[in-house]
Amino acid sequence: MTGHEHAEDPRTQAVEWHRRGMSHPDEIAAMVLRRVGEDVPREPTYGDFFVAP
Repeated sequence: MTGHEHAEDPRTQAVEWHRRGMSHPDEIAAMVLRRVGEDVPREPTYGDFFVAP
């Protein structure tokens, strides 16, 4: 055993995505739901990607 068998998958941790300059899939899904439920432009805006969660 190498000790890695019990480590949590880093793909499930939002901080690991942020560390690499990306948004976690759950954050992207929330962004999509906000856009679908609101009267906003169809195209993404700069603020959609560069606002701290």
